[in-house]
Amino acid sequence: MYEIIIRGGTVVDGTGAPRYRADVAVQDGKIAKIAPHIEGEAQREIDASGKIVSPGFIDYHSHSDNTILLGPDAYNYLEQGVTTEITGQCGTAPAPSYPGSLKELEGSLPPEEYQRIEKACDSFRSFIDAVSAMELGNNIAFYIGQGNVRGRVMGFDDGKPTPEQMEEMKQWFRQAMECGYLGFTTGLVYAPSVYASEEELVELAKVVGEYGGSYASHIRGESDNVVESVEEAIRVGEKAGIPVIISHLKVIGKQNEGLSQKVLQVIEEANARGVKVRADQYPYLAGSAPFLSCIPPKFHVGGEDQLVENLKDPAFRKKVTDSIQNEYQEFASNLIDAGFQGTLMAGCAKTPQYVGKTIAQIAEEEGKDPWDVCYDLLVANEGVAQGIYFSQNESDMLRIIGHPYVMGGSDWSNYGKHLDRNQVGGGHPRGTATFITRLALLRDHGLQTLEQAVHSITGLPVEMSGIEGIGVLREGAHGDICIFDYAKLSADSDYIHPFGRNHGLDYVLVNGKVAVEDGLYNGVKNGRVLKKKQ
Repeated sequence: MYEIIIRGGTVVDGTGAPRYRADVAVQDGKIAKIAPHIEGEAQREIDASGKIVSPGFIDYHSHSDNTILLGPDAYNYLEQGVTTEITGQCGTAPAPSYPGSLKELEGSLPPEEYQRIEKACDSFRSFIDAVSAMELGNNIAFYIGQGNVRGRVMGFDDGKPTPEQMEEMKQWFRQAMECGYLGFTTGLVYAPSVYASEEELVELAKVVGEYGGSYASHIRGESDNVVESVEEAIRVGEKAGIPVIISHLKVIGKQNEGLSQKVLQVIEEANARGVKVRADQYPYLAGSAPFLSCIPPKFHVGGEDQLVENLKDPAFRKKVTDSIQNEYQEFASNLIDAGFQGTLMAGCAKTPQYVGKTIAQIAEEEGKDPWDVCYDLLVANEGVAQGIYFSQNESDMLRIIGHPYVMGGSDWSNYGKHLDRNQVGGGHPRGTATFITRLALLRDHGLQTLEQAVHSITGLPVEMSGIEGIGVLREGAHGDICIFDYAKLSADSDYIHPFGRNHGLDYVLVNGKVAVEDGLYNGVKNGRVLKKKQ
């Protein structure tokens, strides 16, 4: 007797091969059999008639490592079909910690709980051991956050590392890769990651290459300099001989509409000459990032606490404003690309009255200059705030999402608690609906076949990650499975109500156990830590 038999569904196996009708049996956490009809009984049978049966979806760009030690159940990912999250993105991760990197947690947790997390984040080894001992809602894998390693070794120093510092960073990389990390990431608009030169990144990439890892980059610019920034990321991988992933690929700025054609051409040309380059993307026109990142990196030297303190000084504020307005080619701030009317506050715990409002709205309500609103908000929240920035073009987003080298990525994280689906503000719809929205857009615009669309969020991510046993429906693979009605996939969430539920996704299995039924998470935790095959 099998534990579960999924009967009568249409299998889309994640490889891109044509769909076919079959039953799927699950036993001991794995796919035991796939056949036109499976004889015998099961402890539970699921009727998938008229539905698609696919591998569980893989989010190639998650930040859930930043919340994982708090014990979230991943309900917001499971309810969009994500059975595996690949984390450590944008050069930022919990481990190894460095002065100031855990400030947000320190201010919100009881001392004993914070000390537990601080201890776990001291090294890659202590972190992955701590997570491996937890009950997880879905599977999770890790990249090295290069910004953390640089911060641990050099703090917020923007200089070139000494030979000794370079060797210390390499040793951190080796520790992580030996723990099963997938490679490394950068966030080349965020301090301290941004202070690394291309030469420095190549040297670190070579260490990752010794273990067969890859390089994922939040590139130096996504606006006027997006092409040059993509080219730099590719050069790092090419010089080190490792694959490259361009993180949350986009083109920012109305003035740059259509530039995605050149960006994708650069990626295609790199692949043609033998450099394996892919990208991840979220299917929304507004991005999100820490509000402090709107301030040019040169003002972050010395640390973010010092930056926030400096923002109390009117003369310093004027320098920052002048730089943002007049040095766009040096640093493209989201405040310029989105404008005050297009900058929406998603999170600012100490000024909750601003959540769900734009900077322009706050300025009008309070009769203040919008620049002072920005700086006052950062000071009041001690630098910890999250913005949403409306700055992309639909034509570029659709061109990118339909490209065969582009995977899905939410660029968000697990929620620590189950949130009211009708709550106003406080998040981004990509936290609840990236993968449902992605499939719906590909379907409605006729950009990919169903088989291609599923491959982009299952088989393709596995190919880039080096993780085995997931992403494909075949006998012997792990029992990560989604069952959905393709024609009915839709999401209720939007920027004002970011926690709305999804429709069309019926069941999600994680390692052979049902975790989502009738589209809703049921409380089952059956995830595990995934590591790169050595």
